Amino acid sequence: MDIAQEKRMMQSILSCMVDGVLVLDIYGCIIHANKAAESLFLVREGVLLGKRLTQISENREISDMIDEVLSTGNESFTETTISPSTLIFRVHAVPRKDHHDRIEGAIVVFHDVTDARNFDQIRSAFVGNVSHELRTPLTSIKGFVETLLDGAMENSDTCRRFLSIIDTETNRLTRLIEDLLTLSSIESQERIVYLKPACLLRSIRNVMNMFGPQISEKSLHVEFIHPYPMPLIQADEDLLGQVFINLLDNAIKYTPRQGKIIIQCRRRDSRIITTVKDSGMGIPHESLPRVFERFYRVDKARSRQQGGTGLGLSIVKHIVESHGGEVFVDSEIGKGSTFGVSFLVI
Repeated sequence: MDIAQEKRMMQSILSCMVDGVLVLDIYGCIIHANKAAESLFLVREGVLLGKRLTQISENREISDMIDEVLSTGNESFTETTISPSTLIFRVHAVPRKDHHDRIEGAIVVFHDVTDARNFDQIRSAFVGNVSHELRTPLTSIKGFVETLLDGAMENSDTCRRFLSIIDTETNRLTRLIEDLLTLSSIESQERIVYLKPACLLRSIRNVMNMFGPQISEKSLHVEFIHPYPMPLIQADEDLLGQVFINLLDNAIKYTPRQGKIIIQCRRRDSRIITTVKDSGMGIPHESLPRVFERFYRVDKARSRQQGGTGLGLSIVKHIVESHGGEVFVDSEIGKGSTFGVSFLVI
C-alpha cells in the first residue's frame, strides 16, 4: 500500500468516527479535523484548518492542556463542556512525535460522556434517596426498641403504643422494598410481560373493591364512568392491576374526607384513555414535570405521613410505557389532580 492509499484510508477512518478528532502542528494550528469535530464546533467543512483552538472556542482549559502537551510531550485529558453545547466531553490530547522522538504536534480526541455522567448523577441520587428512605423508619424503630429496653416495657399502654409504631414502620419498610423490587424488575426487563386480551373494566372494578374499606373510612364518593361495551386491550393483567392500585391509592390518600374521585375511560382513535381525578389540594405547576420521578414528593412530610414510598407513580409510568402506552398529569392548586394513562385497544 502506497502513501496515497494509506492517507485515503486514514481519512476514511477519521471521517467515520463518532468522536471528534483534531490534528495539530507544533504551533497548535489545526492541520486536520474530521466531520465529528466540525459538527462539535458548529462549522462548515475546512473552516477549522489553520486555526488555533483559541480562535474557535472560549474554553481555556482545553487550550492550556494542548499547550502543555506541545511543550512537555506528556499526554493529558480533561472533562469539560464546549459552548454553546451543554454536552460533556472527555478531551484526550497526546503528542505527535517524529522518528527522532521530537514533538511535531498533537492529536486531540473529543469523546461524548454526557450519558455516562448523567447516569452517574441519577445513580448517586437514587442511592442517596434509598439510603434516606431506609434510614428514616430504621431510626424510628431503633429508638423505640431502645426505649422499651430501658424500662418502658413495664408500662403496658406505652409498650403497646410503641410496638404499634414499630409495626407501622416495619410495614413501611416492607412496602418500600417491594416497590423497589417491582421497579427494578420492570426497568431491567427481568419481569416478563405476559400480554393477552385484558378487560380494563374488570381490572378497575377489582381495584375499587379492594379499596372499599379505605373509601368508606373517608366517606369518599367514587364515580366510574366508561363506555359500553368496553373494548379489550393487550396487557399483562397483574401489571395492569398494579397501575390502577397505585393511581387509586394515590387519589384516596390526597382526597379529603367526603371528597370525590372520578375514574373515567374514553376511547380516542386506537387508544383507551383512563383518567383518575381527585378533589385534593392539587399540585404546583412547577412540580408537574417531576411527579413520575422516583422518590419525588410534592409534600414530603405529608407523603410520608400517608405512608407513601415515593415510587408508586414511577412504577405506573414504567408499566404503562412497557405496554406501549403513555402517562400524563394535569393539576391546579385547590382544584385537585388528574392522572391519566393510555393503552392500545385490540
